[in-house]
Amino acid sequence: MKNFIKNKNFTFILGGKLISLLGNAVYQISLTWYILSLPGSNNGKILSWVMVFGLAPAVVSGTMLGGFVDRYNKKKIMIYADILSGSTVLLLTYLLFNQLLTPIHILLATCVLSISTATLSIAVRSMIPEILNFEELQWATSSNLLVERFTNLLGMIFGGILVSLLGVPFVFLLNGMSFLFSALFESFIHYECANRFDENQKQKFSYIQDFREISAYLSKNIHLVTLLFLFTFVNFLWDPLFAIVTPYVLKTDFDITPLQFGIIEGGFGMGFCIATLCFSKYPKLIAGKRIIFFSIFSINTAIFLFSAPLLLSLTVTTYTFFYFAIMLMITGVFSAALNIRVATYFQEMIPESLRGKFHGISTSLSLGLIPLAGIIIGNLIGKIPSSAFFITSCLLVYGLIFFVPSISRITKDLQGEELSPVSLKQ
Repeated sequence: MKNFIKNKNFTFILGGKLISLLGNAVYQISLTWYILSLPGSNNGKILSWVMVFGLAPAVVSGTMLGGFVDRYNKKKIMIYADILSGSTVLLLTYLLFNQLLTPIHILLATCVLSISTATLSIAVRSMIPEILNFEELQWATSSNLLVERFTNLLGMIFGGILVSLLGVPFVFLLNGMSFLFSALFESFIHYECANRFDENQKQKFSYIQDFREISAYLSKNIHLVTLLFLFTFVNFLWDPLFAIVTPYVLKTDFDITPLQFGIIEGGFGMGFCIATLCFSKYPKLIAGKRIIFFSIFSINTAIFLFSAPLLLSLTVTTYTFFYFAIMLMITGVFSAALNIRVATYFQEMIPESLRGKFHGISTSLSLGLIPLAGIIIGNLIGKIPSSAFFITSCLLVYGLIFFVPSISRITKDLQGEELSPVSLKQ
């Protein structure tokens, strides 16, 4: 019965995520298309600033959010975060219906959504190990990531259809309502906070102390720091390619339709979903020591090949359309392997009392440089060949995993003895 309750709780978490993420994926497609369709030549720059405002608040507040999640009831945090997100998007919908929406409104709303969704993500990742046992963690991680990518896949495809048929305002409305439905699902979770602090303790502990505590833990686990540095670097190079360069190229260089755009973007989610189902049934496929190295190498190669039509100056045809989708699908397959393996490793090794703080600081570190990359690309896009962004990023990632000894070693031996976690209680 106990296991049933745990699985029931996990089902409510996934149900809430499925609803909100499906609406959010549709919203992201519609927002990107709306920005790229605005009159003027600054569309790429506006899109880059949306990415910056979507990441910077979560990066800056990541450690504080982690300590906040560890200290308070995670279920309530999830519910309030979804209500805040839903209210924000519904306000955008009102402005858009009344033709009052400006880029400033979009940036401010993106900032609020960044904080609320980051808080929700940290709370979910911290709660999962508390409601499931050790043996269920990899299954839970796979299921969690499968829901994320499956809803992303459906959202991308349906987003293109809905934008074509109903327009952007309706899609915004759908997303706002999806967050509120997600909060309703999460209200059915049966959860007791394992490490509740009384009011005096909540006031006594400061975010500076939280930072010192997680810093002390990381200083004794250098392999975790190395992994965080690796993901900070590759996110800096890869994320702007997906968030800014790829939509800009597809819309301006190949003049695709909203439906084609949604299908191509959905290729990543399709590959991720297929791989996640496969890895859930055959977990040994991603249990090897070199899986991180092989995954990063494969993702990087697929990204490099994605830029081939740009280098060859091809026009949009049925072949190039499917080529783009297939390259993103391959990227999704190996991204699933990378995410599941690393997420499971973190959940197994991080102490319960530090999970929120760790996920907070890991969010800040791994995403910390992406806003800077967004600003750089936003100022360069349209001024230099788009293929230059893909080539430069891929060459730098190859250099990192092949020629930096500490990175090369840890990506090839995640399960080595030197990677055993060090406890604070020594």
